[in-house]
Amino acid sequence: MAVAHLARLPQEPSLIRRGFCSFRLSQAQLLEAPTASINATLTRSDLPATGQVRPFRPEDIPAVVSLRQRVFRFSERAGSRELAAYFEELFFRNPWLDDDLPSLVYAETSGQVVGFLGVVPRRMVFREKPIRVAVCTQLMAAPGSPGLIGLQLMRAVMAGPQDLTLSDTANDAARRIFEVAGGRVSVVHSISWTLPLRPWRYAAARHARGLLRGVMFAARPVCLAVDGFRLWTGRGPVPRRGPLGTTEPLTPHQMLAHLEKVARGRQLRPDYGDGSLEWLAGQLGEKRQFGALEMLLIRNDRGVTGWFICFLEAGGIGQVVQVAAEPFQMAHVLDHLLHYARRRGVIALSGRLEPGLLPALASRGARFGPVGPWMLLHTRRPEIVAAIEQGDAFVSRLEGVWWMSF
Repeated sequence: MAVAHLARLPQEPSLIRRGFCSFRLSQAQLLEAPTASINATLTRSDLPATGQVRPFRPEDIPAVVSLRQRVFRFSERAGSRELAAYFEELFFRNPWLDDDLPSLVYAETSGQVVGFLGVVPRRMVFREKPIRVAVCTQLMAAPGSPGLIGLQLMRAVMAGPQDLTLSDTANDAARRIFEVAGGRVSVVHSISWTLPLRPWRYAAARHARGLLRGVMFAARPVCLAVDGFRLWTGRGPVPRRGPLGTTEPLTPHQMLAHLEKVARGRQLRPDYGDGSLEWLAGQLGEKRQFGALEMLLIRNDRGVTGWFICFLEAGGIGQVVQVAAEPFQMAHVLDHLLHYARRRGVIALSGRLEPGLLPALASRGARFGPVGPWMLLHTRRPEIVAAIEQGDAFVSRLEGVWWMSF
């Protein structure tokens, strides 16, 4: 969940230190002020009301699309019409629609929409009982809009009936608002990992900037040769000989059939029933910026051991969405992913750290960091947060915001 236009305005420290409540106390000041001072300000009851938080309605889509185009620089959608269609599909046609968990807008007294917070309801299972999850995305406020709009939207969502609120692509601005509203950060899940498959080409790509670009391009044949020699000698994270077992295309039906097997023993896991997995896989396929979507099932002589879902592009860095494995089979599944990605010409793989992946990644020379984007959590049930932070949960990029393609 990224926040746009919230953290680059001039600060007025005197307003915050004195707890002065006015329209000038903006989201920018909220993000840069000491938390204790912010909390003192937010407990005041005399903040002027300039509008209201209300549920997002289909007729609001044009206004929200226009707002997004003003405050966010990047879009995967070609134009207003395509972006509007995506908003309608994601927020009004998703298979988890729940009237109690709507997306929200902030509308001024004139009716103009100046703030938005998207909510995609999800279903999960915690200790064998169903729970409701609110996945938050696209927190935004109009440039120059008064008041603490982002905070009001976030608090309104957190007051809902869901058991868990989460977002896994938050920037620093969203993290600060989320924490002030009462949420917390899962630091472990906010760490990224990278595993070079062609270390010399990966290093050259990382440093091919500015004056070094020409040097690195000239060194490309050398990098290819060294990486080829390392592969031939069996050095590096990918052994020359492939792992035992076979791979085949993974279907949503197979994922659903084997989810219990790979999530065995986890307190928290997703609920992919009622056809939601087919819809989710279709939406994931629309995300094209990282290359081709690959979904593969892995078998050995004892049956299915797991699967992986990723985006791969020759000469690029592959993005891992989900790695699922039976107990004690994570290293085997990861090796299949590494071999498959290397055969596709990928120079490195990257993903969000999950505790169950850590031993296998570390033993293969993965690099960890930097921290962020942030995984944000809020719940009135601390045992749910404990399960996530202790690695007793099956929560991948497929359960958060990352797969969305605004």
